[in-house]
Amino acid sequence: MGELSQWQEESPLRGNGLLRSSGSGSGLTWSLRSDRGLVREANEDYAFADVPTGGNANQGALFVVADGLGGHEAGEVASRVAVDTVVEAWRSLADKPLKVRLRSAFRLANQAVFDEALRCHNNGMATTLTAVAILGPVAMVAHIGDSRCYHIRGHKVEQLTNDHSQVGEMMRRGLISPSEAASHPARSVLTRCLGRELNTTPEIAQRELIKDDLLVICSDGLWDLVSPQEMVQAIRNEDASGGSQTGDVVEELMKLAIYRGAPDNVTVMIVRAEEQPNVRQSSTTRGHWFKR
Repeated sequence: MGELSQWQEESPLRGNGLLRSSGSGSGLTWSLRSDRGLVREANEDYAFADVPTGGNANQGALFVVADGLGGHEAGEVASRVAVDTVVEAWRSLADKPLKVRLRSAFRLANQAVFDEALRCHNNGMATTLTAVAILGPVAMVAHIGDSRCYHIRGHKVEQLTNDHSQVGEMMRRGLISPSEAASHPARSVLTRCLGRELNTTPEIAQRELIKDDLLVICSDGLWDLVSPQEMVQAIRNEDASGGSQTGDVVEELMKLAIYRGAPDNVTVMIVRAEEQPNVRQSSTTRGHWFKR
């Protein structure tokens, strides 16, 4: 593992608490924060980063964000079970190509959440799941639900994930505009999520990274309040100050969401390519539901 610090709030409140983590390794720096926000009693989001270094660097880095559904303890359990299962599967399949590892990890995570729901007699248990695998210059995003991943290069930002929601589907069909989607009554109705069906397949996208590229992975608690342009501006502000620290940008975005009321849990993770990624010669380089 690279240098990192992790902290989780010991809180009397239910849920996954306040998560903070940061680190560096494999030519990447990253930071994450997950907060319950100002309205929810518990944090049902969960996030984790797995960044091997040294002799294990060719296994690739993995960054995961999940937004649990079902309310009460169901959401917090679903998000954590999904993330823990994906990370464990990712590590165990280190000799496989990236896409195979991600698809297999999602399949196992879906099964784990599905089984946990049956065990707890809670049919409402489910979660979104967005995972970014990085090996050399390749960033591969696997995704189910409406958490998001953005790719930022200079002043340009691109959303790499499609929202698997009723409103997202309507926008893609041209039935409503982005401004109409922002206040649509069905904006929280998911069409795909992890744990509700026995079989599910993630949507996968891929990008090549260059030095100073950034990836922002977040739950809807952030992107619903903070626009992609504001994310870019926060990064530019930090770069202008001479800091370029992912942790400072994460804190700025979190403060903005809190300032705007944070009615939902808020999770944001930022990953920066600190050097020009190199192609590594490795076998791994081959080749809708109501929320709450």
